[in-house]
Amino acid sequence: MKKFLLFSILCCLGNVVFAQTYTLKNAHSHNDYEHQQPFYQAFGLGFGSIEADVYLQKDEIFVSHEAKDILPTHTFRKLYLEPILREASINPNGVRPFQLLIDLKTEGLSTLTALQKQLQPYRQYFDRKNNPNAIQIVVSGERPAPSTWAQFDEIFYFDGRDKETYPTDLQWRVPMISASFRDFSKWNGLGRLPANEYKRLETFVTKWHSAHKTVRFWGAPDNRTAYTTFIKLGMDWLGTDHLEQLSEYLQKLPNNLSLVKTTHEAYYPTFKSDGIQKKSKNVILLIGDGMGIAQMYAGFTGNKGDLNVFRMKQVGLSKTNSVDNFHTDSAAGATAMATGQKTNNRYLSVDTKGDSIATLPEVLNRYKIPSGVVVVEEITGATPAGFYAHQPERSWSSEIIKDLLKSPIKLAIGGGNTLISEAQKKANPTTLFLNDLSQLNPTNPSKAIVLVQDSLVKPKQKGRGEYLSQAFDKAIAQLSTSKDGFFLMVEGSQIDHGGHANQLPFVVDEMIDFDKVIGKAMAFADKNGETTIIVTADHETGGLTLHDGNFNTGQLEGNFATPDHTGIPVMVFSYGPNSTLFQGFYENNTIFNKILQCFGKGK
Repeated sequence: MKKFLLFSILCCLGNVVFAQTYTLKNAHSHNDYEHQQPFYQAFGLGFGSIEADVYLQKDEIFVSHEAKDILPTHTFRKLYLEPILREASINPNGVRPFQLLIDLKTEGLSTLTALQKQLQPYRQYFDRKNNPNAIQIVVSGERPAPSTWAQFDEIFYFDGRDKETYPTDLQWRVPMISASFRDFSKWNGLGRLPANEYKRLETFVTKWHSAHKTVRFWGAPDNRTAYTTFIKLGMDWLGTDHLEQLSEYLQKLPNNLSLVKTTHEAYYPTFKSDGIQKKSKNVILLIGDGMGIAQMYAGFTGNKGDLNVFRMKQVGLSKTNSVDNFHTDSAAGATAMATGQKTNNRYLSVDTKGDSIATLPEVLNRYKIPSGVVVVEEITGATPAGFYAHQPERSWSSEIIKDLLKSPIKLAIGGGNTLISEAQKKANPTTLFLNDLSQLNPTNPSKAIVLVQDSLVKPKQKGRGEYLSQAFDKAIAQLSTSKDGFFLMVEGSQIDHGGHANQLPFVVDEMIDFDKVIGKAMAFADKNGETTIIVTADHETGGLTLHDGNFNTGQLEGNFATPDHTGIPVMVFSYGPNSTLFQGFYENNTIFNKILQCFGKGK
């Protein structure tokens, strides 16, 4: 899966934010010298700020948190200056720019004077005035009085405080304002920051951003929940003692944040036929591949607190395991729903011995009820293939295509316009082979296979457009000509792809696109009055959890536990006649017989 462009994090609370895109440049290595490899560990990870506490003792500058812990070998020169000079010597473009926060622990005037003397021969590496990409030294801690700043080299900037004022001519030497987090809040980083404390922090950040200063807090909680909160507040520096934890968080952040650009209005169902006990003429099964409840709720949040599927009243839960695994794959998941039997992963409508099992389209064909499949992937994908193929291996595309040609399915729409050879087309003269949705004609009763260009079934984020909605409309028009009703399976195929890629924006865009079709199906059911809608998934993908969201903006943050499937049960929503059949908790393979019951053919 190709990498997507970094996603810009837009703070939704109205404050002016300097760092709208959070990267490792916003990471601050607190007490850096206490890590296993001072300087190198944070610098190698790409941190934008590194902090060293320094003590002046007998004309030497030492690095330590407490004076009693000073070691003879832990000098500022050895731990920081020499590594910087080493980096400069091996990189022709100079040292990567970062902020070096030097916290003076001994008397400021003398300590800074000694530091200036030590750095003077190498000042070109710290001269921000003449080289914007130079390392920026910011002096904190026991800073000398502002009245003395003019006597120090301009390579030194100073860490400001909220209650201090600085003359206009010194403002440029104060790039940052720091404060103790505990002056604003006692929050430990678990749960949610109390609203009144959040407001105090927000006011502080807004005040200093309006003065064009970055903001840092010391003594702040140091975990993922805290990072999320601080980003919402617009804090410029995320301090940590856990370098790898913050590094991983920030590197994954573009894939764990979503803000949908376009949303849709959900359909308001009439519920006139919902739950009534009468024979269903049509059944539409909508399968969101990899769609767990978190994926649904991510779509709900991204669509600003509304989703068609959540307007359905009948709710069930499907247990998805295959015969040979705690979690199913799409092949075994589709087989369970299409045949009424569980099987092994990778198997397509064959039992564990490899013997064929009759699929819904094959059973319904006995009653002259036509079937169709519509997908947003190649037509030989595991989910659609489960409804027409009989193979012990989901990757056998050529054999799966042969099964599609033999299948009684009346309509198949998906990608893969090169999958069927000209010889195969000639050998099946009663089948229409099309490559464009516009070529479908409801007045032509022939079996139709529409295999569109692969570019039309690319991810939504790559510009797919309204293919799925258009394909659904065409399928309904084509199948509705049957006086005996129809069965249609529609797959939101690429929700699963986003889960495998661990990319939340990908998942949300696919979920919202799929939900548009759910709304179309509900509208058709209301107009028709004899159509049952079932919305479910074959499995959950990614182990998605949602940490934070905003229903007003549609922004949300989540995290994935795995790039693979999970064994978590999936939701089943239903609407229309006999929809109450799908309530409760049950095995996924029982959906097959429930669908037959809707048609009046089940037990």
